[in-house]
Amino acid sequence: MRVTPLSLAFLALMFCASHGLADADSDNPTAEPRSKTADDIGAALGQPAARVPPRPVQTDAESPPLADVLNTITSSLISIGDGPVIVLPYFAEADLDILLDGRLDEAIWQDVPGYDDMLVIDPDTLRTPRYRTQAHYLYTDEGLYIGAKMEQPQETLIARLSSRDAFINRDSFGVTLDTSGKGLYGYWFVVNLGGSVMDGTVLPERAFQREWDGPWRRATAELADGWSAEMFLPWSMMAMPRIDGTREIGFWVNRKVAHIDERWSSPALPFTSARFMSALGTFQMAEVNAAQQFALFPYSSYTYDDIAEEDEYRAGLDLFWRPSSNFQVTATLNPDFGAVESDDVVINLTAFETFFPEKRLFFTEGNEIFITTPRSRIQSRSASSGGTRQTTSTFNPTPTTLVNTRRIGGAPDLVDVPDDVSLSGVEQSRPTELIGAAKATGQVGGFRYGVMTAFEDDVRRTGERDGNPVRLEQAGRDFAIARLLYESSGEGRLSAGYLATITRRPDYDAIVHGIDAHALTPSGELSWDAQLIASDVDDELGYGAFMDFSYVPNREIRHMLQVNYFDDKLDISDLGFIRRNDAYGFVYNISRNVSQGLKRLRNKRSSYLLSAERNGDGQLVRAGVFFRNQWTFLNQTEIRTEFDYFPKRWDDRNSRGNGSYKTEDRLVAEVGFGSNTGNKLSFSALIGVRQEELGGWTQRAAAGITYKPIDRVSLDLDLNYFRRHGWLVHQEDRDLTTFDATDWQPRLALDIFLSARQQFRLTMQWAGIRADEQEFWRVPLNDGKLEHVAKDPAAPTDDFTISNLTTQLRYRWEIAPLSELFVVYTRGSNLDNQISDDFSNLFHDALITPVFNLFVIKLRYRFGA
Repeated sequence: MRVTPLSLAFLALMFCASHGLADADSDNPTAEPRSKTADDIGAALGQPAARVPPRPVQTDAESPPLADVLNTITSSLISIGDGPVIVLPYFAEADLDILLDGRLDEAIWQDVPGYDDMLVIDPDTLRTPRYRTQAHYLYTDEGLYIGAKMEQPQETLIARLSSRDAFINRDSFGVTLDTSGKGLYGYWFVVNLGGSVMDGTVLPERAFQREWDGPWRRATAELADGWSAEMFLPWSMMAMPRIDGTREIGFWVNRKVAHIDERWSSPALPFTSARFMSALGTFQMAEVNAAQQFALFPYSSYTYDDIAEEDEYRAGLDLFWRPSSNFQVTATLNPDFGAVESDDVVINLTAFETFFPEKRLFFTEGNEIFITTPRSRIQSRSASSGGTRQTTSTFNPTPTTLVNTRRIGGAPDLVDVPDDVSLSGVEQSRPTELIGAAKATGQVGGFRYGVMTAFEDDVRRTGERDGNPVRLEQAGRDFAIARLLYESSGEGRLSAGYLATITRRPDYDAIVHGIDAHALTPSGELSWDAQLIASDVDDELGYGAFMDFSYVPNREIRHMLQVNYFDDKLDISDLGFIRRNDAYGFVYNISRNVSQGLKRLRNKRSSYLLSAERNGDGQLVRAGVFFRNQWTFLNQTEIRTEFDYFPKRWDDRNSRGNGSYKTEDRLVAEVGFGSNTGNKLSFSALIGVRQEELGGWTQRAAAGITYKPIDRVSLDLDLNYFRRHGWLVHQEDRDLTTFDATDWQPRLALDIFLSARQQFRLTMQWAGIRADEQEFWRVPLNDGKLEHVAKDPAAPTDDFTISNLTTQLRYRWEIAPLSELFVVYTRGSNLDNQISDDFSNLFHDALITPVFNLFVIKLRYRFGA
C-alpha cells in the first residue's frame, strides 16, 4: 500500500474531527473596541457623507419621553466597527407565541425595537429610501426570529412566485449572517413577497453561493400600506464556532423594491464597495450554542424507462448529524440522483470540455469548505434576474477547481472495450451508480477542515458486436477529498489552506495537491488569492500556479489582474476541472460603475479587458481586447454594447493532437437592448457580427420575452440565431472543413404555481444546425497556416445536421422544509445526421424520436430537529 501525503492528511483531519466535538473556540474578546464615528464609516465606504446609526422605530401610539428613547438607543446600540452593533433581546421559546404567518400581529413584535436605517445601495447613491422599513429581531435558544414591515403603495407591490433560489425581479426582504463572527463564512436568507425563498452560503469578501438549502421557516403578508415578513432561522442548521459567553454574529439586512429596481440595506454596503463580510453590522447575544441536530432523509423513487421498457424501484437514506455547533457529518447510502432537473442543451464541437454545475443536494450542501479560490466558482444569472431583461448567452464560462463533484457518478471512462464492440452514445454517457458517500466538516480554533469520500458501483454497459449484444463490466471509481484551512481576521484577513484529492480508477490512481493563500488589506482596497497545484496521475507529475489581484480604490473603479502558469503535465481532470494545461498568461480588467451625478441615466457601466495566453512552445493560443458598455435609463430600460478584437493566434487543441495551426485576427461587435422586468411583459434583443477563425463573417441575433400576467404564472421564451460563414470544424486526423451554417437555439420555460410550495414547470430547449461544406483544409506537418486542399469528388460529403432537444415537465411539492415530492417526465433526443431535412423536419423528428424517455416519482422527507 502506497503512503501518500493525502493519506497523512486524512489521518490528521480525522484526528481533528474527533477532537472537534469537545474543543471550544477560545476566542472571546473582552477589550472594548474603539467606537467609530459616522465620518469614519463614510470614509470606509468611500464616501464623505456621515452616516447615522440605526434608529429604533417607536411602534406604540403614544411617543415616549426623550430620555426613554435615548436610554433605549444606548442600551441596544453601540456604534462600533463599520456597521452598527445591536444587542438582541432574549426570550425563552416557551414564552413566545409567534405564528409565522407574516403579519407581525403578536404583541412580542411591539415589545422589541424596530430599526429603520436602510440606505439605497443599488443604484449606488446611498440616499434615504422613499419608503420605510422596520426590522425587528429577537432570539431564543433555538434560533433567530426576524420580523419586518415594508411600507409601500399597494398598487406597486410585485409578488412573483418561483422555484427555490431563482433570482428574478420582485419585492423581497433578506438577511445575511456571518456566523463565524469574524468575517470568514456565513449564510444568507431571502423571503420574497408571496413566500418563495432563496438561501445559500457566503464567503469573503462577497462570494454568494446558492447551492446550500436550509430548514428554516418564513411567511409574508400583503398589507394595506405595504407588506410584511416573518422568518425563523434555527441555530442548529448553521455552522458556528463554539463560544462561551457573549456571541457576536455579523449581519446585513436588505430589501428589494422591484417597481423602481432599487435595493436598500443596513449597513449600507453597495455592491461597488471593496468590503462586505469584514464590514457587516453586529448582533450581540448572550451565550448561544446550537443544540445537537440529527436528521434523517429517507427517499424512495420509481423510474420508468420507456426506451428500454424497464422500470426501477429505489430506496435510500441521507443522514445529517451536527453534534456541536462546530462539527457536522453528512452521509448518503444508495443515493438516487435521478433526473429531477435537466442540464442546459449545449452544442460544443471544440476540443474543450463543457462545464455543467452541480445540482445534487448531497454535493452542494456544506461544500463551501472545498472552494479554495474565487476561480472555483461560476455564477449564473437568468434573463430576468435584474431590473432589465438580458438576452441568453451562448458563452459557457469554466472554473479552475480541484473539486468538481460532477465527476463523481459521472459517465465512466471505459478502459477495456474490444475494438470490434460498439457502444451507443447513450450507453457511453449514462451516469454511474453510487454505492454511498460521506462528508465531515468542522472547526477547531482558527482551523476549519473537511473530508469527503464517495464510492461508485461497478460499471455495466451493453455494447454490440455483429448485431449481438455484448455485456461490458468495469470496476467503479473511488474518490476522496481532504481540506484544511487556517484563517485569521481582525485588521484585514489572512488565510492559507491545503486541499488534496485522490481518484482511484481501474487503470491508475490520480492524486492532486493544492496549497492556497488569501489576503485582504484592512481597508478592503486590495485583495490577493493564489494557489499552487501539483498532480500525480499514473506516476506522471505536473505543476501549476495562479494568482489573482483585485484593487478597488473607490466605489466607481475596480482593477483585476489574473496570472497563471500550468505545465503540460498538469492533470486535475479526474476530480477537478481546468480549461487547459500547457499555458501561461494573464487577464487584466478595469471596470467603472457610476450611479451618482447622472441626469438622464440611472447607471452607466464600462469594462475594458486585455488577455494573453501562450503555450509551452511560446505560441500565442488565446488573446483578446474587450470593450463593454452599459447604460441604464431612468425608466429601467438598458442599452448594451460590446466590441472585441482577437489578434492572430495559434490553435493547438482543435486538431485533436494533430499539430498546431495559425488563425486570422477577428472582430466581434454587438448591441443589445433590455426593458424593465418590473412590468408584466419585458423583452430583450441583440444583434451583432463576429469573424470566424479564417476570416468569414457570422451574423448573430437574439431575442426574448418574459410574460408574468399574474404572480403565479411566468413564461420565458428566448431565441439565439447564428448565420455562420467560414465556420471551421475538425473532421479527422489533420483535416478540417469550413461550413456555411444556420443555427437556431430556442428555449422555453413555463412556471405555474398552485402556491409558493407547489409548482408545475415545463422547460424545452432545442439546438438545430444545418451545415454545408465550403472549403477543405489540412494542418501542416511542421505547424503554420492551414493548407488549402482539394477534396476527392468521390469522397462523402462533410455536410451535417444537429438536432438536440430536451423537454421536461416537473411537478414539485415542498411538503415541509427540505421535504419534497417530485413527479418528473423527461424526454430528450439527439438525431443522427439528416442532411436532406429542413429545420421543420429536424424539430419534428426530434420530438417524436427520443433517445431517452423517463418518468420519475421521487419522495424525500426530512425527519429530525
